[in-house]
Amino acid sequence: TNHQPCRVLYVSIIDVYKHQWKVAEAVAQLRSGGIPIMLELIGPPARGMSRLKETLNRIDPEGLFITYRGPVPYEQLDKCYENADIGVFASSCENLPNILIEGMASGLPMACSDMGPMPEVLGDAGVYFNPEDSSSIAGALNQLIEAPDLRARMAHAAFERAQAFSWGRCANGTFRFLVETFQRHKGIN
Repeated sequence: TNHQPCRVLYVSIIDVYKHQWKVAEAVAQLRSGGIPIMLELIGPPARGMSRLKETLNRIDPEGLFITYRGPVPYEQLDKCYENADIGVFASSCENLPNILIEGMASGLPMACSDMGPMPEVLGDAGVYFNPEDSSSIAGALNQLIEAPDLRARMAHAAFERAQAFSWGRCANGTFRFLVETFQRHKGIN
């Protein structure tokens, strides 16, 4: 059997609505249940930092299984995604979750917040949880950890789904909309 710990990655600003401390609690729950798991948190500090620090001091004061790396230059993020086994995105408030799409495009199976618009973006290509409930997060992570076939299926499906999101497609759609709007306004067909 593989005794390597499962490496979970969460990239996002450390803000209250991103729930990093809940993800940390979920990882601690899984470890206390004997599941080898490690969490890497990447992102600039913001309003959730004090809550995260307090949680880390309580559950992993030695930093044995949770690492907070702070902000990582964008050019180095691909290496972080490459070294992870599972991506997690625990935000409860987004317009378009670009970081979720990055994780999907990196080919990671995603454990994801069930709050909108995340399900509209990830679709059936991930495992969902309530981002305000560490037991729910632990359940979603455990589902992926315990089922390598599910992880592989979700990783493939997430990667395929991420291909629909591109700046080129966005720009083309926007310009097409602008031209059509202009033509309708001017009565041009």
